[in-house]
Amino acid sequence: MIEEHAHNHTHTENHAYAKKHPYAKNYAHAEQLLAEIPRFTSKNPFEATKAFYDFAQSEACEERLGAIIHVAGTNGKGSVCAFLHQIFVESGCRVAMFTSPHLTTTRERFVIDGEMASEEEFVGAFNWLSDKLNEYGSVNGGYVPTYFERLFFMGMYIFTKAGVQVSVLETGLGGRLDTTNVIKNPALCVITKIGLDHMAYLGDTIEEIAYEKAGIMKRGVPVVFEEQKSEVCDVFYKRASECGAKCRVLSKNEYKINGVHKKYIDFSVNNLYDYDRFIIKTRALYQAQNAAIALKACETLERERGFGRLNVKQGIENMKWAGRMEEVYPGFYIDGAHNEDGIEAFAHSLKNAADLDKCMLIFSAASDKRYDKMIEKLCSLDMAAEFAVTRISGGRGADIYELAGIFKRHTDKDVHTFEKIEDAILYCLDKGKSIGCDIFAVGSLYLAGAVRGLLCTGHAQKAL
Repeated sequence: MIEEHAHNHTHTENHAYAKKHPYAKNYAHAEQLLAEIPRFTSKNPFEATKAFYDFAQSEACEERLGAIIHVAGTNGKGSVCAFLHQIFVESGCRVAMFTSPHLTTTRERFVIDGEMASEEEFVGAFNWLSDKLNEYGSVNGGYVPTYFERLFFMGMYIFTKAGVQVSVLETGLGGRLDTTNVIKNPALCVITKIGLDHMAYLGDTIEEIAYEKAGIMKRGVPVVFEEQKSEVCDVFYKRASECGAKCRVLSKNEYKINGVHKKYIDFSVNNLYDYDRFIIKTRALYQAQNAAIALKACETLERERGFGRLNVKQGIENMKWAGRMEEVYPGFYIDGAHNEDGIEAFAHSLKNAADLDKCMLIFSAASDKRYDKMIEKLCSLDMAAEFAVTRISGGRGADIYELAGIFKRHTDKDVHTFEKIEDAILYCLDKGKSIGCDIFAVGSLYLAGAVRGLLCTGHAQKAL
């Protein structure tokens, strides 16, 4: 997904919003005010963001965030954060997690001990930030935070007030110049698999993207990453050497999948955790890899940072992460894969599902994605019986007729177009019942969020 601190507009739009930073009367008002901030504006210079972060430290203090685990990467970083968060919850630690984007409510971005921030906490953080920005205006009236920056600062305030022992922070876009990289003293840096995504902002090659992600490394702070393409690992090793960071690399030989089932996967990891196997409650094969990275991170913290024995087994088993091969209605799954590597991992899971003879796919994509490659990969799935193409809202969705045309170039199976996501859902639910197959919605986290909102709240079910 494109993070909300990107890109094309000028700061004039932000300044128009923030001549005086407003205060929220209640949660609905806070959400309304946030919605009025131009979502995809040009990012502030990193030093300007960092300067405000330093200014706000008296009340959103990094020292009160506990051990910070900073996670970057192209795919899987949200899932790794969720695994880490649940492991610390099961270990009796008070733990915070900041992630993006949200699927149905902004409060999902701020989680403490498995619970998202309350409406009261959200409003309190919004008004605290407005207060700080108005105060800061007398020092530097030119700084206006983007949508993502504002949410990050709100999260730091919420976590500081909560008195957490561990904070797990997911980067937004990139790493080196990402808003979250203003933190100074993480306990651990983690970088998940690197792929070609956000190339307009991070670089045209895998090496350039890896360089941006490696920018979260800090002097003397251990870094965990997985073995992958040599050109990526070379960039990581070079950056780690420059800042004296000890590398802990997850080898592909350190974990293996023992069995794949409709409701769970069991796998083994060869490290200090002497368990025969772990259970993940998902059918997504890629989550075994993400769990193994989280376990490597925990192993590193225990060995190098003096953490006591962590309850990793229960943490892995009890982790839940919305929008990642999540069953939101009987036989209906959503997956947030939104780039080539993500779709590759999604397709790999379906191909290795022994109980999946056929399925239907709902697809949509943002207009800035390389969706032609994504579609080609989906069309290679023998078990895909039909495709339903729909449009994500907000003006960022690719044209559904262009998408459908690409599908038709790669498959002779039925391809349907639906302007409304709910119509695509209802068609697939009805057809899925008649042919007896599961349904998967994939291609965009925005699509996953919209489908989840409809099926989990029952709006679409009323028309069944």
